[in-house]
Amino acid sequence: MARRKPISTLRGRRSFSRRAGQKAPRSVTLIVCEGETEQEYFEAVRIHYGLSTAEVVVAENTVGSAPKSVVQCAERKCAERGGYDKVFCIMDRDGHESFDQARATIKTLAGRKRKPLPIEEAVSIPCFEVWVLLHFERADPPFTRCTDVIQRIRDNHMPGYEKADRVVIQQLMQKINEAVSNAQWLEARAADNNHNPFTSIHKVVRHFIDVAGKDS
Repeated sequence: MARRKPISTLRGRRSFSRRAGQKAPRSVTLIVCEGETEQEYFEAVRIHYGLSTAEVVVAENTVGSAPKSVVQCAERKCAERGGYDKVFCIMDRDGHESFDQARATIKTLAGRKRKPLPIEEAVSIPCFEVWVLLHFERADPPFTRCTDVIQRIRDNHMPGYEKADRVVIQQLMQKINEAVSNAQWLEARAADNNHNPFTSIHKVVRHFIDVAGKDS
């Protein structure tokens, strides 16, 4: 597969350069993902809601794809000059051994008394494709593997689905409202946030909507 063009540069400074007359960002949100599919998706969501790269920064995570690496990347960026108003760590349970550890670390960073971070998790169990599936249907059977979720998407909704495919992701933008509604339905049915399947990606999308709707 051809090398993907960079989505956006990791930004450590809040003093984003802008031309004279341009409005200051309404807030600055950092999105740190495990992989390319999630990066492509959230960049598309940013564009879909008309948010600038000064308002939503989709990080090129160079630390690693494990959940603990996502959190380490987010913590490192928060420590740089300027910081962010909101940080989301996008993580899958999948087969990652550090999933529970990463979630615990996020709670610690957000809840500490001295310099708490504005950091939240946005998780999918078993994988991000649960969120993709919710663009098409309300589905709550447990999935053993991510490949099972992908196969359901291909069999029932999108035969050409491929991870990190920009054409596919653009098609998903047309059904993002359905995904949010279906994810809220799934969340209400889940016994807890370790349920299979589960996703809280809709909370990130809702945040994008809220930022886009704020008065400048």
